[in-house]
This record gives sequence, C-alpha cells and structure tokens, in this order.
Amino acid sequence: MTGRVLVLIGAMLLAVTACTNVPELDDEISPQLRNSRYPALIPLEDALGPPVDPQAEAQEIEEELEARAAALQNRARQLQAPQPDDGATTPDNAQ
Repeated sequence: MTGRVLVLIGAMLLAVTACTNVPELDDEISPQLRNSRYPALIPLEDALGPPVDPQAEAQEIEEELEARAAALQNRARQLQAPQPDDGATTPDNAQ
C-alpha cells in the first residue's frame, strides 16, 4: 500500500514540475553581447604551464619538513635546558 502511495506522489510531483514555465535564455542576452566576438582560444598546455615533476616536488616538500622538524627539535632542546636560578649571577646581571 505505501509503495503505491509513493509512486502516486512521485507521479504527481513529476506532473507539477512538467507544468513549470522556464524562461527562454535567448530573451536574457543583450544585443551587444549577442554580437560580440568570442575570445581567442589558446592550447591547454600553454595555459597550464610546464608539467610539474612529482618526484622533485615531493623531495622539495620532504626537505622543507625535515628542516622544520630539526628547527622544532632544536627549540625543544633549548626550552628543556636547565635554566639559571633567579638569584644566580649571570653575565647579564653581574655586579
């Protein structure tokens, strides 16, 4: 029973959408645009530029990530290094 109801509802929706009035696109184009020239077409290879070498690009990204990792590890070592006490004499606050 429910299958028949769904088919009936689907058929009614299809009938309603078939009656929709769609405006013609030709009426929306201005005469100036209608008489204008098409743009010059260029080959796709020229528009995209030279092909990218995926291995070279991957190597470059890997080197950049390794350099960033090394810099972060160096920064972590600096932060974990023992810090002088507040009252200790250092070259900056020596009297």
